[in-house]
Order: sequence, then C-alpha cells, then structure tokens
Amino acid sequence: MEPIQKIEEQAVGITDTQRSQIYKFAREVSKETLEEVCPALLNLALESEKGALKNQLGNVIFHLQKNERIETVIGLQKLIDAALIVNPEGLFKILEESDENAQELAKKIKKVV
Repeated sequence: MEPIQKIEEQAVGITDTQRSQIYKFAREVSKETLEEVCPALLNLALESEKGALKNQLGNVIFHLQKNERIETVIGLQKLIDAALIVNPEGLFKILEESDENAQELAKKIKKVV
C-alpha cells in the first residue's frame, strides 16, 4: 500500500484526466453503495478544517445536499473530488470499510492517483 502522505500530495493536484477516470469509476457503483458512502463522505467534507471547500466545488456539494441529491452519481463524484482535497486518508478509509463495490472503487482510485 502506498504511503498516505504520497497519495495526499498527488491528490491535491490531480489532473483533469485523472478526475475524468475517477468520475468514470464512480458511475459504475451501485445505488446501495451510493446510499452507504455518500453520507459518510459528506460528513468528511463538512468536517474539514482546511476550509478548502469554500469554492465552486463546495457550492456544488452544498447545492446537491440542499436538493437532496447528494446520494447520486454526481454527488459521489463531487464528494470524492472534495475528499481527495481535504482528507484523502479518510476517503480511502470510508471506501475500504464499506461494501465490496466501494472497496473496488478505492482500489481503482488509488491506481489513478
């Protein structure tokens, strides 16, 4: 397993190509996985002390939450993006402790970053 620090350093500066690949992987998860991991990832993003989500990404996440659409593919994509910025270690912990679908997603994201 890669050291978390290395993942953190890379994740903050992910490229558009990497982001597109991650978003593609997120489209493949089941509804059950969305319902399980999205609330946990939302809490992770909201508890961030970095204040890094006071930007357009944070606004999108807030809008999705407000409209009760956070547990959607788009919600998952944006939450993964946010978690890679504020707490990559927490992202992987949540995914690896969830169902098999989420564990597979974690593996794919690690390969990309």
